Amino acid sequence: MAAVTDDFAKKCEVKRNVELGRFVVAVGNVRAGETLLLEMPILVLPHIGDTRCSKCFNLTDEFCGKCRLLALCENCTEHDERDCQRLVELKLPEEQVQQLQEKKHSEVQTALKCLLLKEHPETMPLYEEFSQMDAQLAARRGTEMWKKYKENVFAPLEASGVLKQLSGQADEELVQTLLGIPDINASEIRAPESGGSMRGLYRRAGLFPHSCLPNLVTAIDEERRIKVYANRFIAAGEILYISYTNVLLGTEERRHILKTGKCFDCNCPRCQDPTELGTHMSSFICSSCACAGGYIVRKPETGIWTCLLKPEHTLKQEFVSNMLERAKEEIFHAKDDIYRMELLLAKLSRLLHGNHYLMLDLKQNIASILRQILQNLSHRPNRKVYERKMRLCQEILLVLKVLTPGISRLKAIALYELANTQAELARKLYSEKEQSSRDLRMELEQTEVMLRESLRMLLFEPLATPEGELARSMLLELKGLQNDIKSLERRNDDVVN
Repeated sequence: MAAVTDDFAKKCEVKRNVELGRFVVAVGNVRAGETLLLEMPILVLPHIGDTRCSKCFNLTDEFCGKCRLLALCENCTEHDERDCQRLVELKLPEEQVQQLQEKKHSEVQTALKCLLLKEHPETMPLYEEFSQMDAQLAARRGTEMWKKYKENVFAPLEASGVLKQLSGQADEELVQTLLGIPDINASEIRAPESGGSMRGLYRRAGLFPHSCLPNLVTAIDEERRIKVYANRFIAAGEILYISYTNVLLGTEERRHILKTGKCFDCNCPRCQDPTELGTHMSSFICSSCACAGGYIVRKPETGIWTCLLKPEHTLKQEFVSNMLERAKEEIFHAKDDIYRMELLLAKLSRLLHGNHYLMLDLKQNIASILRQILQNLSHRPNRKVYERKMRLCQEILLVLKVLTPGISRLKAIALYELANTQAELARKLYSEKEQSSRDLRMELEQTEVMLRESLRMLLFEPLATPEGELARSMLLELKGLQNDIKSLERRNDDVVN
């Protein structure tokens, strides 16, 4: 399950220092789009609080009728035979089995799967590599998560005798390590149900450190194989970075996620720049400044929210936190209601920079609803609907070009949405005789350039992913677009002749 390609060994070197722990550098120059790693996971695990079938990974409350300790849905008849037999050998009384099956003890599943790697000669090498991963025990000790794991995982495993039988010792530190390693190192992967997610633990992918300006892209296919490739040219000796967070979040949000989930403070160039490389994704509009450019940003060295033009203009952290929480709540309640979203966007534009991450979230949501409207011919959308979606895509793209230079699937998808909408509008105006065939051809030629660029980036994605499937359909769209352009060229040539 945990096969690794030779690319990593040839192109990457693992190093260690005090700041990053283990990290990876490029052995030689790396081309944009070049693959550095293809890898299957050591373990596929549920998110904290979830229980998933050990065979198909669907959510379930059922357990294997034989070993009674690992989850198994009603549609599956068996899971790993070695694991099942080893757990049967524990011979636990029914009362202890029922306790371990309780919902509040769901993380027992993760601990058992990690411990079982050690129980078989075939998986022992995987356990040895697993145990070398960083669990950040010092940073996690005494936290709420530490206390939760002690109460809901260590205590029942110790009381039942399972821990001593599998590990040879009743050691809380071991349990905290077993659970800490996935928390710190696992990647989010798609779950079987639509919109669901779970965790995949990879031997090599977890070695790449984080940056909010990564030089690598990660993509995970339907078989849960992770692909890691360069998003730009990388010189020999450069540290290789991936991103552990959503790049379209503001600095405080990203750093909070990394601190609470991964136990470190990010000090990348973007996090240290109060304007986030000039995108202003966390900036407030200074109401006290009459001129343009009066934006209030958080100074990383002091934590004070102050105006870039007039430092005496400030905002209190409490006001910022409360205002953002209210805005998030309003965005949540406006979900799927385009009119409420547009009103909220206009309202927040008086307080937040147009590129603020909450504004971008709203713009993405509005663009998504507009896509559905444009796809439904019964709505008979007018020109303004097309132009609104195009404008939103352009505004999102301006930010993505700064934050994700080089190859970026987010940028590719936004560019595709822009190109597709522009082509649809051009065809509509031509059919309604508001544009000439020459105008239509020029619009479609511009669209072709955007479509090619989008496709160029998406072709690096694995085929068995939503982005890979989109790339395949885009190839057909591009061919159809080129045929339309040729047809219009012939028509224009006939008119001239």
